[in-house]
Amino acid sequence: MAKILSSNIDYFEGYKLLGIASQLKDYSLVFFINQNLEFNLKKFENMNIVDNEENTAAFSWYYYNDEHIQYKIYLISNSSSSGKLFPSEKEMDYFMLLKDYPYEEDYDSRIIPEIRKIQNVLAVFNFDLNKIKNADLFIENVELHEIKNIKRPENKFKRL
Repeated sequence: MAKILSSNIDYFEGYKLLGIASQLKDYSLVFFINQNLEFNLKKFENMNIVDNEENTAAFSWYYYNDEHIQYKIYLISNSSSSGKLFPSEKEMDYFMLLKDYPYEEDYDSRIIPEIRKIQNVLAVFNFDLNKIKNADLFIENVELHEIKNIKRPENKFKRL
């Protein structure tokens, strides 16, 4: 008797993506998010994305890692001087990516409402990563950027 294998794999399991429309500068939005949600997002080097024509676009990149519960939060701008990170989502100014956030009920009842309360935040949307074109490349770029800047920072003081 032949066995049937199912391939219902969710490649984005453990990830949540929020789109934020706001007139605030990235540092102001992060200040209010940190204050209202008790996160500690910090600015790191911009995330560079190279397109098909070898043009590089730099997007502001903020990072928070909860050491105790082991979840991560990234806030990435959707705009750079040379275009949009997600051209199909041009209304969004920022994307907040949550990785392994353990409190599923807290996500809809606390995080989204608290961000909506921030003055000059126009809207907050929950995105399904399975429906976003190139979401896998986006997550790959975010994780590679994390490895480069967080897990393996350059040694500024080299031994002689």
